Amino acid sequence: MSDKSEVIRKHYEGGSEDVDLVTRVKRLLEDIGEGQITSEQLAGLDQFHSGGLKTTADFIELLEIQPESKVLDAGSGLGGPSRYTAEGFGCHVTGVDLTESFVDVAKLLADRTGLNGAVQYQVGNLLDLDFADEHFDVVYTQHVVMNIRDRAQVYKEIHRVLKPGGVFGSFDVLAVDGQQDVLYPVPWAESSENSVLLTEAETRSVMENAGLQINLWEDVTQDIIEWFDRFQLAAVQSGAQGPTLKLVMGDRFGKMAENFARNLRENKVRLVMARSVRR
Repeated sequence: MSDKSEVIRKHYEGGSEDVDLVTRVKRLLEDIGEGQITSEQLAGLDQFHSGGLKTTADFIELLEIQPESKVLDAGSGLGGPSRYTAEGFGCHVTGVDLTESFVDVAKLLADRTGLNGAVQYQVGNLLDLDFADEHFDVVYTQHVVMNIRDRAQVYKEIHRVLKPGGVFGSFDVLAVDGQQDVLYPVPWAESSENSVLLTEAETRSVMENAGLQINLWEDVTQDIIEWFDRFQLAAVQSGAQGPTLKLVMGDRFGKMAENFARNLRENKVRLVMARSVRR
């Protein structure tokens, strides 16, 4: 693992110094009790992106997934979106994530949700995906690429593993032209040193140059601002609405979420859902 990858991994695993993430999640599941658990019970924890479970549903709906589709969740986190997709569309989803403990938790939650046969997870790097050419019908990323400087290589790899005519969906944070003063820390980075945000024009260019033809581009910033206003900040601050990402990121997550929401309100960053087709 490169030095940069190790820094990113430690950022996402840094919720507690004395108890590892897998142990923390196992304790949570013990508190929930025996038996199969649902996506709704885990949504505050395993939807590691803004907008929660409903936004995952809206995003995945754009990708035209069929039961026979082979789907790659590139940067799968704790596995919430991949399990939602497999269960809701009857397809098979492979999840890849840089952080080993996230992969271990995703496997654990797949077992408790009864979806082991429909999803699989492995450690991997989006810059060098361990899959054959033209392997997947659909690939998607959600709030993943903001740590990756070589965005051209990411989209080149996504193009390589997609079948011709396959669909790539992205739901990511973008920079705003002329705005350099993003407030940190945010959920993906403690400081600007490990945050790589492209503008809309830069993102469109690097996707198109990789052979991904954009056919949908939807700015959902206002929707996510309203979501923050209704739910997320209260959940992070009070902990009264079930498990949240504080379990993963620790007490620092409250400030990260607050800053993310403020950056959106002050037009320092934008959020866009896009769909592309592999040429």
